[in-house]
Amino acid sequence: MLEKKISLAKWVISSTLVVGISLGSNAPLFSPILKVSAAETNHSNLQIVSVIDKDHYLLSDGSMWAMSMKGPWHSEYQFEGISVGSNHQYYGWTTSGQAMEWDDITQQIEVIAGINNVAHISGNGIVLHKDGKVDMIGSGKPDTLPNSVKLLDAFNDSYAILKQSGDILYYNNYQNGLGRKIGSYPDAVSIKQDEIAIAVLRSDGSVTLLDLLSGDAPQVIANDATSIEWQGSKRSLLVVKKDGSVWSYSRSNGFAPQQISELANIAKVVYSPNGIYAQTKSGDWVEDANKTVTPLQAPSISELKLILSKTNASVGDKINAQIQEVYSNGSINTRPASANELSVAPSPVAEILSDGTIKVKAIGNATITLTTDTLTAQSPLNGTTEEALTGAVMIDGSVYLPLQTVFKAMGSTILVNGNQFKVNWGTTSIVLNKNSAVAQVNNQAVKMKGKVQTSGNQTVFPATLLSSLSKDAKVNWDTKYQQALIKVNGSTITIQSDKTLKLIKQEEIGNLTRLLGKSYWVNYYHKAGERFSKVTIKDINAEKDAYNRTRFVIQFGDRKGKEYLSDRLTGEEITSLLSDTEQFFNYDIRSKYNWSQATWNRIINAEVVEGMTSRQVLLSWGNPDKKTVTKDNGHTIEIWSYIGENYLNMLGIGDGVVYEIFSI
Repeated sequence: MLEKKISLAKWVISSTLVVGISLGSNAPLFSPILKVSAAETNHSNLQIVSVIDKDHYLLSDGSMWAMSMKGPWHSEYQFEGISVGSNHQYYGWTTSGQAMEWDDITQQIEVIAGINNVAHISGNGIVLHKDGKVDMIGSGKPDTLPNSVKLLDAFNDSYAILKQSGDILYYNNYQNGLGRKIGSYPDAVSIKQDEIAIAVLRSDGSVTLLDLLSGDAPQVIANDATSIEWQGSKRSLLVVKKDGSVWSYSRSNGFAPQQISELANIAKVVYSPNGIYAQTKSGDWVEDANKTVTPLQAPSISELKLILSKTNASVGDKINAQIQEVYSNGSINTRPASANELSVAPSPVAEILSDGTIKVKAIGNATITLTTDTLTAQSPLNGTTEEALTGAVMIDGSVYLPLQTVFKAMGSTILVNGNQFKVNWGTTSIVLNKNSAVAQVNNQAVKMKGKVQTSGNQTVFPATLLSSLSKDAKVNWDTKYQQALIKVNGSTITIQSDKTLKLIKQEEIGNLTRLLGKSYWVNYYHKAGERFSKVTIKDINAEKDAYNRTRFVIQFGDRKGKEYLSDRLTGEEITSLLSDTEQFFNYDIRSKYNWSQATWNRIINAEVVEGMTSRQVLLSWGNPDKKTVTKDNGHTIEIWSYIGENYLNMLGIGDGVVYEIFSI
């Protein structure tokens, strides 16, 4: 029956008029930068030490630059060497002997399990271990693999080895056995093969060609050489000579020497399908593409971007700073900023912590500057407060401000000694004494327009002092809301008076402010808590409904601290709701009737039993839907009917007491 009375209550608002309240929106973790500047290109001290092609090379710190379908990327593994296979596969080996592989699609490097102690990887994963053993990456390994190997060179799945003894053997397509012995050259310092021939560079600088097809006698094709390299499958051998010149020896012209005149002062060369890469004797690398030589340089950082996790933050917040390093090849690397790279101005607003985070210390605008070598980047930071300060007051027509809360909000440190306040605000030292109109600012006396004094429970000072401390500090009095507005460091601090909140609330809810703080006892309005419990109106908030009409929500609070929210109502509906005794009482009705607790429990549980009085029934079930009254021999007989769609409850009441209950 309690539910019946709630459903009939005229103040229950249709759910179709109820709309949700937007609590906010998703925001990105890091806010965008305001300004980025670069004084000049930031040249790295790192040098290229080995090259696969113009997009894949190893740097002097063991890191590697590579290219994928996603763009250039940088890996910071401690690589000792890198090589290329076929089908977009690349290999690397680290200073600790680990084997790595990656492709040019995913930008993901993986450790190759079971392959360790690596000295070199060539071709399609032919591995030379530091102990002279040969292994292969992947499945299908032959049963017998060479050992005591000094040098190895692979081309696709074939490879040639130079044993410690000087024997040179050739293995074709992962074949088993001992391989085919091609010759013996104990003085060999380098071997290169292309499935057609093996070139041997000997310690005396001669280059001997060993033919793998015809079985012709070995042929010396060059002298004074320091480095050799096949041009892939072009059947031409590139030879670098002691004088730094580079020569090509092609099978098509009987290996007659042809000088590559555009290359000079060269130490070694590397061939790739898009050109020849050469390292000069000074250590620099160049690319020779179609006889045009251009420098090959490691990417350098051309631009920095400083990104803060928040650019508007409250005093006490910690902010993370990240650096985006934009490289000359278009790659972008993101990393946390370190403390020694960051600075803040003006310093009272924020400080850089040792872990590189930024702590907001005061209200105001600041600039965070990132400096690395010759590059700089900046981002704005606005220090704010989540809540307005309190304690502003007008005394004799002058604005006074709470001393400690205002100076702390401005980032000052305050030392209190009895009636004396020593304030350090940046480089400014201020001494204020209670009941004195003279301030000491950097040991100079400054006359104020009033004395430091107590207002309420706070010590206040004349606001005009702030203008004496900084030409950028200004104080205005907001007569509408009776509050002070301080503009300092490019930001605004609001200090409310004891009248401000009431004025704001008056503007928001009008004369409903008369209800704030009033107490009521709940009857049937279930959204305010248990029946007959005491609730107090803590607040009334204005909101917009689905039709953009202003409606009000009452915030009730009970004695246990629990809060309840009403429906959205008009001002008139709130007045009617609180005056309707079916919804609320303005007194504790239990104190009016001296009934037993058992009776009150029945009423709260919407129960009716024989012997209850008509007043108790009214409190339990409410007014009946139908009532008939008759007189019989001086007695009053009443029949109360409660009618629903699926039920009928009838009560027989004689002389105000229930004598019969009938339900169908």
